[in-house]
Amino acid sequence: MIVEDPLYGSFEVEEVLKALLLSKEMERLKDVHMAGPAFLINPFWNETRYEHSVGVMLLIRKLGGSLEEQVAGLLHDVSHTAFSHVIDLALANKQDDYHEQIKEQIIEESAIPAILKQFGFDYQQILFNDAQWQLLEQEAPLLCCDRIDYTLREIHRYFSVPLQEIQQFLTAINIVDEKIVLESSEWAIWFMDQYKKIVIDFFYDPRNICSYEWMAKAIQLGLESQDITPQDLLLTDSAFLMRLQASNSIEILQLLTNMSQPLKYSICSSEDNYDIWQKKKIRFVDPLVQTIDRTVPVSTLSTIAQTKIENLLNDSKTGIFLKFH
Repeated sequence: MIVEDPLYGSFEVEEVLKALLLSKEMERLKDVHMAGPAFLINPFWNETRYEHSVGVMLLIRKLGGSLEEQVAGLLHDVSHTAFSHVIDLALANKQDDYHEQIKEQIIEESAIPAILKQFGFDYQQILFNDAQWQLLEQEAPLLCCDRIDYTLREIHRYFSVPLQEIQQFLTAINIVDEKIVLESSEWAIWFMDQYKKIVIDFFYDPRNICSYEWMAKAIQLGLESQDITPQDLLLTDSAFLMRLQASNSIEILQLLTNMSQPLKYSICSSEDNYDIWQKKKIRFVDPLVQTIDRTVPVSTLSTIAQTKIENLLNDSKTGIFLKFH
């Protein structure tokens, strides 16, 4: 099976990866959007969990990761609910990790264990401890394939960063002691700038914020009225939206209607009479850089990097206040 990706190129993958890619669990992710309900306001924001999951798998492969780590990368988001992280806002889960909380249960009840057993793999050993996979996951502010893939994918699609520039960045990656290290401070600062575009400019775009606010409220109301159930959250975005649209709740239907109408808003401050305040999980990066004799965070080499981190943290701690007109 040949898997193609605009960022990383074409790869012929093993039978176990083919079987997983064709599974209904992975198929569902083709209709679970990375930006959650924001694509209902802006259809251009249409990246899916499937694209990202395949990308993480291929990036791990490109960087020399084992087949087991590629499997873990492919399946790392398989338990995401409809509209991705909107459930975390609905449940006031500040860690943004609801999908991690339910991951073992979702996998145990799926076809994934049987597929992996068929090819001689221990699904529990591979899938229930992502911390063992140094390329797939690293605690912030280090880089990892998960963090790199969604950043590169979204800056290309949403901010028109050229593929050539992205591919030049990929050649600047080295693996040192199983960690992702960049060959220069310049490339580290480049990635910091790209990451800010995603976690500040994109995540805090008012259309993104409003869509999350309204969908989270609709989910809260739907669960309270039992118009939807927690099991419904494991549907695709389209199927879950149809469940909400079938509700008799005028308030739920109005919240959904809001996302199909032009937004009229202004960004204000905490001192104003605001309608929405949202502060997302704080995310920043401080990539490791290779020096002559060691690897160090770029912030220890560059005052520019230090300032960029401080500015991003200040923006993140403030959040965004919106007022409708």
